[in-house]
Amino acid sequence: MKCFITDQKVSVDPPYVAEYFHLVSTIDKPIHLKKYYGMHESSIDFYPGTMNIILSVPHDGNIPSNLPRRPTSACRKLNSTNRKCYYQNPCVSPLFKIDPKNCRIHHGRDQNTRLLALALRYELNQLFRLKPFVIINRLERTKVDMNRFIDEGTFGASNTMHAWMRYHFYLRHARELIMNHKDNYREKGLLFDIHSQDHEHGLVELGYMLTSRQLSTNIYSLKGSSLASYLGTRFNPIDLISGNKSLGYFITKYKYSSTPSPTFPSPPNDSYFEWGYTIEEYGRYNNFSAIMIESPSRELVNRTKLYNYARTLAIALHDYLIEIELLESLITHENINQTPINKQCNYSRKLNVQINLFMLPFIHVLNLI
Repeated sequence: MKCFITDQKVSVDPPYVAEYFHLVSTIDKPIHLKKYYGMHESSIDFYPGTMNIILSVPHDGNIPSNLPRRPTSACRKLNSTNRKCYYQNPCVSPLFKIDPKNCRIHHGRDQNTRLLALALRYELNQLFRLKPFVIINRLERTKVDMNRFIDEGTFGASNTMHAWMRYHFYLRHARELIMNHKDNYREKGLLFDIHSQDHEHGLVELGYMLTSRQLSTNIYSLKGSSLASYLGTRFNPIDLISGNKSLGYFITKYKYSSTPSPTFPSPPNDSYFEWGYTIEEYGRYNNFSAIMIESPSRELVNRTKLYNYARTLAIALHDYLIEIELLESLITHENINQTPINKQCNYSRKLNVQINLFMLPFIHVLNLI
């Protein structure tokens, strides 16, 4: 989501803050893809995990690439009441025209969400002695948007489509490792998609594919949400979304206001992000669920604030994961020191047969690298 950085007084972070972020950035080494199709070899960072949690970071990329720049608007059919956008560059027919009002393309960077995810990985390991999987896109959002459907995210550019598919290959790979590790994870898992936003209310926004209007009525089911699988079958919808079993409850408990939560069951205004491709794609798969975390950008742009926020958010996640009993098979004396899952990502033959057809030729390419 778009994050605006306003002019601020230059602040000097305490030495321990700089040391902390150096530590969380270097304590583990990601697995990098090889150089392919002219892209930087570290265009995606993949950190293997030892727990059934995935942290994904699609919008904090800043490394250069030769991928074409995505336009700022898409096409729409002239004189049509249908607001459908067509992601073409340029528009392929005189019957279509660029529509910057209804078909705007977002390019904003969610700055420091990469550091936030790495800090959460470190802190969760301190709390549980277990590490989440982390997948980070390093390419600029101006070139590719990993949190949109492939047409909007790539505008059909061949190399950009390969970059998009690589990122989602890793997300699928992590999910399959979790779902196939029956003894420890009991075929259930949870993905947190990490973003930032600069809405005036300053709340931590949690997206479940429920609209602000649905939340305001307090009448909804989890059937169409990103918690429709395992979690949706075990808990009351209100409790899980805005009640005492919600992630918003635990974030608010540690002094960061959040929505939805018992304090703010619905957003205080129309500024709220409830949907993203990632939580839709990965949040309704067997016993796998997903939540989009939209952190206030003002808590991320300053390293000292980010330090405090990341550590607090990790504690909230710790309490939440225990409350929803997602880690019940892991937090025991027998498996607390389990061996890390560190399979190489070219084991694509073991992917579930339900993988989307568009991924199949790409997996073949990965096996050749």
